[in-house]
Amino acid sequence: MKSALRATILCALAALAPAVTFAQLAPLTIQSAVPDVTAGTVTVAGSGFGQRPFVTLDLVPLNIQLAMDPRVIAVAPLGMMPPGTYLLTITRGPQPGDTASVQLQLGAGASAPAGPTPIPAAAGARTAGASTAAPAQGSTTSSAGPGDAAARVGDRTITLADVDREWQRTDPVGYLAASRQLFDARRRIVNDLVHAELLAREAASRQLTVDALLAEELPTRTVPLPDTAVTSLYQSLGDRARGASIEQLRPALREWLARKVEPELAKMSYLEELTKVSTRADIVLDAPSVTVEHPADDPAIGPATAPVEVVMFGDFQDAAYARYALTVPRVHDLFGARVRFVFKHFPANDPASIHAAEAAACANLQGKFWLFHDTLLGRAGALDASRFKSVASEVGLNRPAFDACLDGEQMRERLGQALEETRRYAIPAAGSLLVNGRLAPEPPSFLPPFEFFKRLVEEELARQARAAR
Repeated sequence: MKSALRATILCALAALAPAVTFAQLAPLTIQSAVPDVTAGTVTVAGSGFGQRPFVTLDLVPLNIQLAMDPRVIAVAPLGMMPPGTYLLTITRGPQPGDTASVQLQLGAGASAPAGPTPIPAAAGARTAGASTAAPAQGSTTSSAGPGDAAARVGDRTITLADVDREWQRTDPVGYLAASRQLFDARRRIVNDLVHAELLAREAASRQLTVDALLAEELPTRTVPLPDTAVTSLYQSLGDRARGASIEQLRPALREWLARKVEPELAKMSYLEELTKVSTRADIVLDAPSVTVEHPADDPAIGPATAPVEVVMFGDFQDAAYARYALTVPRVHDLFGARVRFVFKHFPANDPASIHAAEAAACANLQGKFWLFHDTLLGRAGALDASRFKSVASEVGLNRPAFDACLDGEQMRERLGQALEETRRYAIPAAGSLLVNGRLAPEPPSFLPPFEFFKRLVEEELARQARAAR
């Protein structure tokens, strides 16, 4: 009797197995995502979410309030987020059908449910023959140049050039920071204008709209980024990963690269081709620069005559700096005498960070800064005297001299001078770079450190070549 009942149950389970397997393999789909700013939640409707979906909003993991197959409610600080378009991703596993994404609009138009949408053409793209938009009503424009009047006192005219000279004299750091901010804004706009013009000209020549042109040209240029891009993007999240491992975030990271980064890279590749074969376009806007001082004890790799000098402001406690600094030997091997790397200390206001900087400065006295630098950054561990002295022995330093330098805080004054340099150059943070005196942009989160350095050097060499024409 029992064996017959058991056989019946097994047969019933066997009959159900295909249906269960089918349900498990059904792709995860998102039909809509509705934000509720008051409640601080996003309600996602769809199917195939599974019992424990992993939800991210612009790669930041969200807590789940409710998870059912047709609906997921995730908690998000919507009231603190600026208006804009965000990428919401839901993952139930590592397989291709286990992940789906949707564009979520916050701010204007946020009341409308957000459904799966194609990636839009980049801002600034125009249809063929379209004209640029007129300034918004109530906006102001200015074409004032340095020689134009800023004020008049009796028969004297005070020009904008006079104002700038006085500003630079009385507040050089503030003037430099403001000049960089103005340059960054202008550079973004001029890039958009140049790209829009190139696309509009090409679209008009082929009797297409810009959207149709991009739809035709970008798919063949869209290339999946390698795993190194996934790793770099994950590392850039830092605390925003909220403790999630790279494996947990991998589907969301891949989705972000596929939806946000790879199409934009394909577009940039196409624009570079247009610049070469269609219409010549040169951006001649130049970044503000500073004259960098070179004390004799600044550690450097490469000849002083190199056409490209990269000054790195380093903090041994900064993980992001470590990732980039450890690629310097590879970059130098690639470019040889064309590039010179210079190190300047920028420790955080923290005893461990300051002590590490002192230790490296003591190693520099014995001509082994870079050995000490790379060895210390290349291994995890506490930044304390015991570790510094262990590294000193490993790289062959004279230990009695090193210990006396470190214990006696002999380099404390030199670090003070280095920090004063960072103030004069208006360096925003450790890890910042000056390329021939110009502040380098923030590295893209998806770009591996070696590729970022390579791009910086190549762009500076190309800039010099344009200037020499």
